[in-house]
Amino acid sequence: MLRIFGIRHHGPGSARRLLHALEHYQPDCLVLEAPADAQPACELLSHIALTPPVALLMYNADQIRQALYFPFADFSPEWQALLWAYRRGTAVRLMDLPATHQLAMADDESGNQLVLPSPTADADTLRIAADPLGYLAALAGYSDSERWWEATFEQQQDDIALFEGIQVMMRALREAVGSLDHPHHLLREAYMRKVIRQAMSDGFSRIAVVCGAWHGPVLEDVASYKSSADNALLKGLPKVKVNVAWIPWSYDRLALQSGYGAGITSPAWYELIFDHHRDAVIQWMTRVGSLMRREGLDASPAHALDAVQLAQSLAAMRGLALPGLAELEEAALAVFCGGNDAPLELIRQALVVGKKVGHIPPEVPAIPLQRDLEQQLKTARLAKYWGDTDVQWLKATASNPQGGIDLREETDLLKSKILHRLLLLGIDWGDLQESPDTALGSFKEFWKLRWRPDFAIQLIEAGMWGNTIYAAAQAHLLYQAEAPIHLPEATRLVRDALRADLPEIIDPLINRMQGLAALTRDVYYLLESLPTLVSVIQYGDARRTDVSAMRLLSDELIPRACLGLPAICSQIEEEVARDYFRVFLAVNHAIGVLHHDEHTGYWQTALQQVALLPGAHPLLQGFATRLLFDKGVWALDHTSRRLHFALSSGQSALYVAYWIEGFLNGSGLLLLHHPGLWQLLDDWLRELPLEIFSEILPLLRRTFSNFSPPERQKMLHLAQHGVSAQATAASALAMDEDRLEQVLIAVRNLWGWGNLPHHC
Repeated sequence: MLRIFGIRHHGPGSARRLLHALEHYQPDCLVLEAPADAQPACELLSHIALTPPVALLMYNADQIRQALYFPFADFSPEWQALLWAYRRGTAVRLMDLPATHQLAMADDESGNQLVLPSPTADADTLRIAADPLGYLAALAGYSDSERWWEATFEQQQDDIALFEGIQVMMRALREAVGSLDHPHHLLREAYMRKVIRQAMSDGFSRIAVVCGAWHGPVLEDVASYKSSADNALLKGLPKVKVNVAWIPWSYDRLALQSGYGAGITSPAWYELIFDHHRDAVIQWMTRVGSLMRREGLDASPAHALDAVQLAQSLAAMRGLALPGLAELEEAALAVFCGGNDAPLELIRQALVVGKKVGHIPPEVPAIPLQRDLEQQLKTARLAKYWGDTDVQWLKATASNPQGGIDLREETDLLKSKILHRLLLLGIDWGDLQESPDTALGSFKEFWKLRWRPDFAIQLIEAGMWGNTIYAAAQAHLLYQAEAPIHLPEATRLVRDALRADLPEIIDPLINRMQGLAALTRDVYYLLESLPTLVSVIQYGDARRTDVSAMRLLSDELIPRACLGLPAICSQIEEEVARDYFRVFLAVNHAIGVLHHDEHTGYWQTALQQVALLPGAHPLLQGFATRLLFDKGVWALDHTSRRLHFALSSGQSALYVAYWIEGFLNGSGLLLLHHPGLWQLLDDWLRELPLEIFSEILPLLRRTFSNFSPPERQKMLHLAQHGVSAQATAASALAMDEDRLEQVLIAVRNLWGWGNLPHHC
């Protein structure tokens, strides 16, 4: 006796109804729609408890990135059917086309694949073939098939007869489509019938077939299909070697339409329907109230009651037996959110999609690299972050929301090593952030963490490099160093090796970098490598690593880079100039960090040459002038002459705009503290013809938009009242020396310097 139970993948109503039907039917064999070669992995469920959402990962052993995901939630009918069968000792057969064929056909270029028949049918038939459930949903007045299926089937009572109704409906649809079906479906269904025939021949008398509703009719009519025809269709299918693993999944990934079958947009809501079918509406609104209160928003039991009544009224007006998600959201928007969409989005993320992540227990077989990572995470106290799909700052607290780890502490240092090693393997769980202005020293790191389910496949792929995170990161880094690279890439590899604490390969990487440095003649590559080189020196100092070789290399590279700098700044386009401008900023900071007089001298000499070089791009000339003034190399009067020259009538307006952008980079205080410079710029602008002013206005706006709001406000005041008012205000401040002396005395007393002479 064969019974077909057509379900919707991830349908909570289907899961609840299926359990009721299985209890009533009591099959001796469960035949389930899932790849047949996943059978051994599914048998683990008979004695190991996995916490859904989880997924079966089936991947090409030779091309690991080629993979199939088969996710299961607690409310997935297939998941509940498997648990039911294993608890009762019922035989289980998986009947879908094996992944060994599915993965092979994805890359099969033999030309033997099936093709769709010519679409000679009418428009309605083609629409049914393309999206049968969407077609029925449109006929019923629904905008999407998911909501139609939910309202029509998922919310109904546990009526086994619904399976018969679904079967009749799907039979009618398939008759309308005829032979116009996707060729991959035909292959899969041929294999499904093959498995069903095998179960019959093995002597099972009460076979329950659980499959997607669309496949039901062609499986129920198994006797009307010749086995020879199905075998001929399946003959000669390509194969690849497939490995299988259970991995944790997440509700937000389940909502991305990824994996096997149709994705769903509301996993958290479907879980609630499955667990609390009869009072799901009340439960949901109660959770909305709790969520709103946790977020500091007004919400009371009265709000929840009003929202439930409104949702039920909306459902009645629309002819629905029970409120669906659309009615719940509309009621929550009106009652809890006051019509504001922002809180509703928060509700959707927490109670419609959800943040749930599954768990795979340690006894489930896994690759050595994964087990090593799990142990490392426990040792470093990072395990609580792994598996969390929210973006979070490492070691964040209420008083310190950006957190931060201290490399002087052993556990924090281990955290840093693990995160850097994972980055080397392409697993970007951690995102290293720039240190905030309040951070002192180079011993602090700030990380943003976000876990993704696809890290599982990346770990499997990384397993080819080694069985531990340390060994794999080291092998992969050496592989990158042996590839054709330029000096900046080699410098970054040394930096990454230091950060990840891979001391065994530091010397080979430094040798590789030194060899490239000796051969590099491109000044741009020399300049681009300097900031990373200096960060390596800094990082080595923070981690107590010997970086003497790097210091010697910086002594060699800085003079060479500075010597060739002026030549590359001449006769270049804006795009190139902006790239050089970025490098200028980084190199200037790096040389300042080294605080080496000889290096500083080389750099300042190169800047003077750029500032005075005819034909150099004005953006770089202006910036070089600004740096020389800030460092005290050029006095105010000399800087004023350079500005006057840049603003002279012989220069084009575009030249001046670029020069000013470079000169004022980073801060407008230069103009505020030196009224003479402001006056020069103001006079130049006033003398510009209107058409030229309109042409360069976007460039000037971009320059001034980078200033802070207080700076812009002071400039506005200066423009309105003139330089004389600014100078008068400055004079008034400078003359009150008595008040200044009182402040200095207070500061000396606070620091215990009260007895020191005032000139100290």
